[in-house]
Amino acid sequence: MIRSVLLVLLVLRVLAGIARADNPKNPKLAAARKAIEAVRYDDARGLLVEALQAGTSGPAELREIYQLSAATAVVLGQNDLAEQYYRRVLSLDPDARLPADASPKLRQPFIGAQAYMAAHRRLDARAARRGRRIEVTVVADPLGMVAAVTVIVGGEAFPEVAVTGAPIVLEPRGAAERIVMLDEHGNTLRAIAVPADGVERPAAPHVPVVRRWVTWAIPAVVATGTGVAFLIAGQQAKGRLDDILAASGGYYLAEAEQERRTWRDDTLVSNIAFAAAGAFTLTAIVMAATQPSPGSQTAVIPTAGAHHVGLALSARF
Repeated sequence: MIRSVLLVLLVLRVLAGIARADNPKNPKLAAARKAIEAVRYDDARGLLVEALQAGTSGPAELREIYQLSAATAVVLGQNDLAEQYYRRVLSLDPDARLPADASPKLRQPFIGAQAYMAAHRRLDARAARRGRRIEVTVVADPLGMVAAVTVIVGGEAFPEVAVTGAPIVLEPRGAAERIVMLDEHGNTLRAIAVPADGVERPAAPHVPVVRRWVTWAIPAVVATGTGVAFLIAGQQAKGRLDDILAASGGYYLAEAEQERRTWRDDTLVSNIAFAAAGAFTLTAIVMAATQPSPGSQTAVIPTAGAHHVGLALSARF
């Protein structure tokens, strides 16, 4: 029991220490971090509530407020409240995870929140634009977090429109930059792109790093360059070996053997590098072809037959 509590405290202090370097605009959040570092969790709880009510937080700070609030609630023995906060974290970021060394006391409410959110859709909205009119529909808000919607024009927020369940119509004057969903305090829950005229678009999905084609394209380029470099070096060694063999009387056997080993080793490294480049390139192509986008569904399906094994790409646009 004592060990679990100590682990919770340690995770809280680590989270607060990492985030402290962000220099947030919300001074209450900064004060809450310091209170956590000083093991003043009663003070931290109140400061986190004030940070939430300040209404100046963006999505990243808002997730941090909820995550620190959940962990603080666990320390104070309020597991049900902790699960409520974790639900909000997961509604904003379905990919959120606890640290690998998180205490079981933190994992219990977090797993409960995951189970709840697995049965509900994450926070989502769609927008359609027809001329100056922008129609916004909140299609999923299982926790009732969205209180108002606004649009940013020229860096300034258009007057907020309350969410009542019906589609929201905005008529901004000027070039709309993005649509913003706000909570009851005015914090930014999420921003979505302004669609083209007459085109309805869901919010862009989050793409994990390993699902981005560029993550695999970069090592493909590096491996290709390595393969080319060692191939050239190997061919140069082969040329020197040929010269030694053609004029064997002027060279020692050790010199020929050295060039032979260099040719063999460089060629082997080149072949391995080219094989790796091929694998990285294929993965990059698959990631690019299957990367999720609003309104599309793609999947890579393994196929097998009497004389073949391969992959099939299924897509719907």
